[in-house]
Amino acid sequence: MPRRRLTLPPSSWPEDLRERFERHSLSAAQRTRLRRGLGRWFRLSMDLGADARDATRETWKERTQGLSRPVRNEVRQALAIVFPDAAASLYEGDNQQKGRSDPRDQLRAIVERNLARFPDAWRAAAAPLLHVDADGLGDGILVQAWAPSTIQRRVETAAHHFDWCRARGLPEDITPDGLRAKLREDQARVARGERRLGGVSVDLEALAGLAQALRPERDWAWLKTARDRLKKLAANHGSRNAARAVDAAELRVAGQQLLAKADAAHAVARHRRDFVVAHTRARTALTIILLAEAPIRLTGCAELELGESLLGDLRGLFLDAGSTKEANTDRRMFSATLIDAIGRYVRLHRAVIAAPGETRLFVGERGGPVKGAQLSKILGDYTEPVFRVRVTPHAVRHSVANFIAATAPEEAALASIILNHKGDDVTPVYTQRGDQIIASRKLGKATRIGAAELEADTAPTRRGRSGPRPGKARRRNQKPRRAPRRTRGG
Repeated sequence: MPRRRLTLPPSSWPEDLRERFERHSLSAAQRTRLRRGLGRWFRLSMDLGADARDATRETWKERTQGLSRPVRNEVRQALAIVFPDAAASLYEGDNQQKGRSDPRDQLRAIVERNLARFPDAWRAAAAPLLHVDADGLGDGILVQAWAPSTIQRRVETAAHHFDWCRARGLPEDITPDGLRAKLREDQARVARGERRLGGVSVDLEALAGLAQALRPERDWAWLKTARDRLKKLAANHGSRNAARAVDAAELRVAGQQLLAKADAAHAVARHRRDFVVAHTRARTALTIILLAEAPIRLTGCAELELGESLLGDLRGLFLDAGSTKEANTDRRMFSATLIDAIGRYVRLHRAVIAAPGETRLFVGERGGPVKGAQLSKILGDYTEPVFRVRVTPHAVRHSVANFIAATAPEEAALASIILNHKGDDVTPVYTQRGDQIIASRKLGKATRIGAAELEADTAPTRRGRSGPRPGKARRRNQKPRRAPRRTRGG
């Protein structure tokens, strides 16, 4: 029995539709794949006794139901080629805007999920203080006092500590013996390069903050001492973000180059997948340029809103107190380069991808809001092969601070203002870095002046591989000394 063909060959297609398909510019692989998809459409229509020219999103979904996702997409792409007027409606439903979850609901879920890992005594103490009320009127005292990011970090750190104690058969509590054992294990991980000392210090800071707030009747002097000592040790170790920071000017140039590549990719794109690729490049490029000029934090960057955070003429941004970690308003004015980059992204790339009614500046592949973690991952994926280090949004902040300290050491304290730090604790770090640069320049100048007065040549001596050292050259040019002739009996 002959095998039934799932597709119609091109010879059986309507002549005008076959001509439309054949004259479309496609690669050999694309032509083979989409020819198969269009033949599948004609076969399905013929089997159902339906009109093959009735190509809408509804008929495509109805006739291709039960097929695999790749085959359905092949059929849809082929229909978009032969019926260009219906192309927009075929893809319209893919850009549906998803409802944003309420931040308070997210916080409530985080608290409940982590408190479930607490021992009974700690859970009983934490529940009323960390209660998140649906209307915001009956919030616990710690929910009112702490930022959501602080609550998340502290409850997650404590839950991890209790899990660690439980797994090792230790009392599920915060005690000197338990903490000493955990720090000993963390020290071994730091020695192996699996953890950073700064991360251990941050965890201990979070644990101490939560313990003092939940159980104030206990004596936590020993925990405060351990926290302060570890904080001092961590201050003498290099930061991971600082170690991978690159020059801010180079970042800016790299972003402009990537944006140009995105524009070129958009110009030749024909299918949605191509437009998505071009948009992702443009979004990454704009993230780099924006952070190099206005180094806001990752969360604020992902939550930028057109018309609210960004001014109507795209000449600056405004973040209210609720959108910043420091609970302070943040205003920035943009340069002509950044204004041009934002305009190109919004008018050219975002317009193709964004879902109707979406107000976020940065959107994902389906047109809805993109998470900060995704922005950071794609930024790192792009910068790692370019700069040989993985640059993240927080590392860009270090790059900007280093740029300020290097170009204007006497104004190094401005880095804390530009980075919008809450307090002045970080300012001495940049000031010290600026003082070191000034001292280094003064030492270099004094060395050059002293060498000039003594007429000393301080240029480093360079010895190439091709030429031998002078001493060896003289010995090589001399005739070898002949050994004395031995005589008989001598």
